Amino acid sequence: MNKRVVGFKSVMVAIALSSVVPLSMAAAPDAVSRSRQEQGLVLYGNVAADNWAPAVAAFTKKYPWIPVKTLDLGPGDSFERYYAESSVGRPSADLIAAAAPGVWLRFIKKGEIEPYTAHDEKSLPDWSHPFPGLYTLSTDPMVIVYNKLILPPERRPKSMSQLVDLARKYPKDFSGRMTTYDAARHPFASAIHWSYVNQMGPAGWNTLRELGPLTRPEGGGASMAEKVATGEYTTIYFGSPLTFFKHVKDRKVNGILGWNLIEDGTPVMMRGIAITKNSRSKFSAQLFLDFIVSHEGQVAVASGGLTPYRDDVRKEEVPFLTYRMIREQIGEKNIVLVKYDEKMVSDNKTFTDAWRAAYKQKGM
Repeated sequence: MNKRVVGFKSVMVAIALSSVVPLSMAAAPDAVSRSRQEQGLVLYGNVAADNWAPAVAAFTKKYPWIPVKTLDLGPGDSFERYYAESSVGRPSADLIAAAAPGVWLRFIKKGEIEPYTAHDEKSLPDWSHPFPGLYTLSTDPMVIVYNKLILPPERRPKSMSQLVDLARKYPKDFSGRMTTYDAARHPFASAIHWSYVNQMGPAGWNTLRELGPLTRPEGGGASMAEKVATGEYTTIYFGSPLTFFKHVKDRKVNGILGWNLIEDGTPVMMRGIAITKNSRSKFSAQLFLDFIVSHEGQVAVASGGLTPYRDDVRKEEVPFLTYRMIREQIGEKNIVLVKYDEKMVSDNKTFTDAWRAAYKQKGM
């Protein structure tokens, strides 16, 4: 790790630690009893209600006096709404769960995270809790999704390099019929594409320059999956399993959509979760965070289509994937872990301009 990143991280750790006494020091022994005096939890983020549902149901079964309300606001808007509400003393999110590393870094700089230490932190991989109070809800792979009725087996890509070759060989199937998240539109997409080219280097940029002019980027995963199911698109690359998982469960489209991990570089998004500094139900939030990173919570998370990362979650306990399964299937070197890298923020304009050029988009 370079000195600049180390220095930046040290500053943010100091800010977080100085902002408030950690809940675990004062409240852990009586969090359950004190949570009974609170009004319930509000969660902001970019996780849909149906993706949250199994985890929320398991939590409320354990703590039936704690109602949980989730709002799917998008990665950037979740933080902006919290800033706007808390700045004027209005109730806001007790926790934020969002896949937006660059936005999280700004949030940490502002001292807005409660530096709570989760009860079972020692059982978690170090990379999953990079800053005081910031944990990982899930590690979701960005996969290739395709229409099985349009693309025969030999045209179903398993890697980015293969996708480039197929697009050259079968332009009618791929030119203008591929989609991906628009990296110029929101922080979730930007983090995925930035991490991909940051790890892959010039070869990654060459891949995007090949695919960019043939791709119709979009802002929403649900619409992309629907358009592949209807045949408007044949392929998504860097597609989120949260939206794809919904369609897999639908028997009407289960025979239409297929998917693959990207063998030569699967971006894996760490979906961060933390208690906010201005939470009005901090003891309930503590219990929720403890639950969500526990083995029980991670199994419940998996039932909603998210990808658990604890090594003690077994494949027979989940309907989709675990981080360990991803590692075993494509190898550690082919995982593009979307990290909390300060360069993602400082290089944003340079990256966005280069991405627009690769995708033949005009600047804003």
